[in-house]
Amino acid sequence: MDYLPLSKVNTVAYCGRRFYLEYILGELHANHHVIEGHYLHEKAYTEGDELSGLWVWSDRLGLVGVVDRLEWRKGEACVVEYKVGRASEEAHPSDAIQLVAQALCLLESRGIEARRGFVYYHKSHARREVAFTPELFAAVEEAVARMRTLLGSPRPPGVEVPRSKCEGCSVRGACQPELWRKGVARWA
Repeated sequence: MDYLPLSKVNTVAYCGRRFYLEYILGELHANHHVIEGHYLHEKAYTEGDELSGLWVWSDRLGLVGVVDRLEWRKGEACVVEYKVGRASEEAHPSDAIQLVAQALCLLESRGIEARRGFVYYHKSHARREVAFTPELFAAVEEAVARMRTLLGSPRPPGVEVPRSKCEGCSVRGACQPELWRKGVARWA
């Protein structure tokens, strides 16, 4: 089994078509969101007893990637994921799923259990706590299964997300969601 990038759990949970275009077809374009994200991760600040850029993996799920930050609160391990965007009342669902995937990998590869974590949204300068629930663990399993299914697919799925999710997408040019929605781009 080939290992998949942990970060792509977020991508497939956000939009299966985006995952297919980015990961399978290599259509990754460095728009301002992508560039800001790389810069944010490089400049992530950690205290002395915290870790940043910690490699983790799961042999069971076939995932490998990086925990942006691992910190301890009252002796409890918490994973932190940095995102460029703005915070809502709660962490965005795809971000929460990625955070739980990181926790699963952290437990399997490092023996460190995290029961909650935080997504830090840079544009809002706000954190959103995520409690790791059975539903989120199931969502990780579903996301990984979808990644593996899409890897075997001869063509990308159709556009399955609302128009608002297409705004600012780094693969919008390759995706052509407007043509797909009009029925013009049924080639993919």
